[in-house]
Amino acid sequence: MKQQPAPRKRRAGGLQLIPLRRSATALRRDAEGEGPRTIVIALLANVVIAAAKLIAGLASRSTGLIAEAAHSGADCVNEVFLAIGLYRARQPPDEDHPFGHARERFLWAFMAAIGSFLIGGCLSIAIAITHWNSPHPVAGGVAAWVVLAVAFAADGSSWLQALRQARRQAKDYGLSVPRYLVRASDPVVRAVFVEDSAALVGLVLAAGGLLASRLTGSRFPDALASLLIGLLLACTAFALAKPFAEFLVGRSIPAPQLERLHAILDDDPAIEEVLSVRAVYSGPEEVTVLSKARPSPDLNIEQLTRAMDELDGRIRKALPYVADIFIDVTSYGGGEGARKGAKKKRPSDEAARDS
Repeated sequence: MKQQPAPRKRRAGGLQLIPLRRSATALRRDAEGEGPRTIVIALLANVVIAAAKLIAGLASRSTGLIAEAAHSGADCVNEVFLAIGLYRARQPPDEDHPFGHARERFLWAFMAAIGSFLIGGCLSIAIAITHWNSPHPVAGGVAAWVVLAVAFAADGSSWLQALRQARRQAKDYGLSVPRYLVRASDPVVRAVFVEDSAALVGLVLAAGGLLASRLTGSRFPDALASLLIGLLLACTAFALAKPFAEFLVGRSIPAPQLERLHAILDDDPAIEEVLSVRAVYSGPEEVTVLSKARPSPDLNIEQLTRAMDELDGRIRKALPYVADIFIDVTSYGGGEGARKGAKKKRPSDEAARDS
């Protein structure tokens, strides 16, 4: 079998485009394929139950069920946006995007949250207001209850898949699932888990409104359920949009992890002084480290180069979500005053952590 030639470095504007380095965590996620699997399961479940809810809602004249159909329709759009983000993130770097397209996953997840607000939240609230004083009662029949039960089972299966993925990823960071979901940079696990949780709550609200309307003969409880579903979707959308916007702008890793990174640099014998450290997310579970440091004066160029390579390996081993590392080695930019200030800063940081 003929061997494939090694990939060549592409040129852009006379400069070489070197393939991006990926974090060990991101490469493992790609190999596991949990993200695409979670999206497909959620999309299939939402397509089926959105159609069933709409048919049952129109037949029974239940605004709660129609609002839930809008909810499931919004979730379908969200899954499509998340899938587009996954596809775009895999595109190679080019002349205009030398660092690749990984951050597009945050962009498409942010757009999905806005879509959930507009399609699900606003539409459900509008339906509730329109039917608030409607004279038509909610029709009888068991079809609505069958649809609610099937939808709960379908959303529950999607929720369990998202929970399994969240548990596996939280274990990698030594965090509980709730704490991980608050900090997670993976848009898929955060979005699908939160959306499916909101879907299950929405189904309970729709069932409660439908039952109350049947018992009282009034349409008010059903319309109120639609309003509450719309408000639930709006709150969920804003809760998802805010962290995605922060990651899109360039969010730093959590303070404890940044302290650990600073300690690795500070303890390296090749580094005399760490002048600055920044670590921002360049994509889901991928971090770019930027540092300015003063090297030890006892090292020549060859020793310093070898020491930087070894430091790169230690950082990646300790923090497997690090994708790329840039260290500006300089003998300037601090002076004696800055050096004293830097040396005074570390004990105060330790005291703050101890407190």
